Amino acid sequence: MTNGPEPATLGPARPAFPPEGGPARGRPRHGPGAPPPPASSPPAPRSPLPGALAPWRDGALDIWRGVALLAIFINHACAGWPRRVTPLNFGFSDSADLFVLFAGYVAALAYLPGFAGWPTRRQADRPARGRALAVLRRLLAREALLYGAHLALAGFAFLLALALAWAGRDGTASLAPWLRDPWGLLGPLLALRYQPEYLNILPLYCLLLPLLPGLLALAARGRAGLALGLSATLWLAAGLSGTNLPTTPGPQGWFFNPLCWQFLFTIGFALGTRQLRSRRAMPRHPALCWAGLAYLGLALLAMRATGLPEPGWLAPLPDFLSVPDKHFLSLPRLLHVLALAYVVVHSPLQAWASRQPHHHPLALMGRHSLPVFCAGTAAALLATALRPPGLAPFGPGGLALDLLVLTGGLAAQLLLARWLDGRQRAATAPTLASGTVPG
Repeated sequence: MTNGPEPATLGPARPAFPPEGGPARGRPRHGPGAPPPPASSPPAPRSPLPGALAPWRDGALDIWRGVALLAIFINHACAGWPRRVTPLNFGFSDSADLFVLFAGYVAALAYLPGFAGWPTRRQADRPARGRALAVLRRLLAREALLYGAHLALAGFAFLLALALAWAGRDGTASLAPWLRDPWGLLGPLLALRYQPEYLNILPLYCLLLPLLPGLLALAARGRAGLALGLSATLWLAAGLSGTNLPTTPGPQGWFFNPLCWQFLFTIGFALGTRQLRSRRAMPRHPALCWAGLAYLGLALLAMRATGLPEPGWLAPLPDFLSVPDKHFLSLPRLLHVLALAYVVVHSPLQAWASRQPHHHPLALMGRHSLPVFCAGTAAALLATALRPPGLAPFGPGGLALDLLVLTGGLAAQLLLARWLDGRQRAATAPTLASGTVPG
């Protein structure tokens, strides 16, 4: 998973965008998570160290994205005991929900400053229009990268399935339709309608990213609340009616229904907008903290005692409002991921994450989430395909294999993240040393 737009990078000073509902008031804020100072202000001092983080980067978020990547890899690559410690065993949501929420948050941090001062019809602000067009070009490049990464993973999975079929093995059952009709399913694959197992998350991001220009334009004009309201309406309408986008083959629809999951992405975007505006994405309220803890406790009790509630358990209330469902991001699941995020942000865990250096292994993985996710998915596909048939997942042999897969897969992902970070630091070092800032 990517899970989200690229991290914010150092850039030229841009004017702060107005708070919700009106022009900017008061003194501009500075520091991590705050908008850059106005162009007319003296430039803020920059760290001379190569690879210094942008002033509005949230370092703790990199840690949590790394944790989510770690959990996703364990869930995909392991079959036994390691999966028992990932978030999906302790509540209604899992790491995929967190990553979509993070993606929307990072999107605001990375792209919204460039939309500050977006001109209205009555304005002829060429610099502002130029900045916005530069952001749109970055979004287009990111979309192409996401789409290319999805096709590359699909190609790897298909070649792996061909090799296993040639060897008389069946380790990738979800690719069996593609092996039977490779040319017939090539078109649906390119159109994101054919989504084999492990290859259904990047298509979601390919559909979420085109929403950003509209979200950015509304937020830059102080109308982030309108964007959130429209998104909530679509989520509720699709969830209550059971509307989903079609897939091929079969009528089951998208595993991550984008009509519903876009709401979680938009919530993350709204939180990122608030962070840029006031440096407080989620202000602390004791009542909300206690309510969030209570809901997390009930979800934990339900999962450990009886598992997920069965459909119809609160009839005549619709299942979308009473049963945790991943495909449609039902209300109990949405509330769980939001409660989890809120409680963690206001807990000692957030303070621990904020203290970690930018070269912490989890931060490195979170900062380069797309390539790390792709490497982890490829490793998980390989591990699943090569797992000996009949091996008991909870026996000594299964545990040994899971530990071997975890060690090798995580080492490969961490080495990749370190290499990418080194390249990034080397690329920014000359401009920082010369006193200029890369655009």
